[in-house]
Amino acid sequence: MLFNILHAECPDLLLTEAFRILSACGILGIVHWKYDPSTPRGPSMDIRPRPDQCRHWAAKAGFRLLDPGVIELAPYHYGMVWERP
Repeated sequence: MLFNILHAECPDLLLTEAFRILSACGILGIVHWKYDPSTPRGPSMDIRPRPDQCRHWAAKAGFRLLDPGVIELAPYHYGMVWERP
């Protein structure tokens, strides 16, 4: 489970390493702050990744996004579940 990967200097490298160490059919969960300036908490907007950025990083590392895609984790977060093929 990866929370707040924006704090990693290179989130794409973090996801590549997660892919490397997971076995086939291993599951990766990503939870992050919504990219929404109306959230009363959380990091500044300039360092919050959008869901499409997380999708890009995980897909580039080789993960496959599982349904339903981006999951609403009200009130302030979103999540995604990925599988290592």
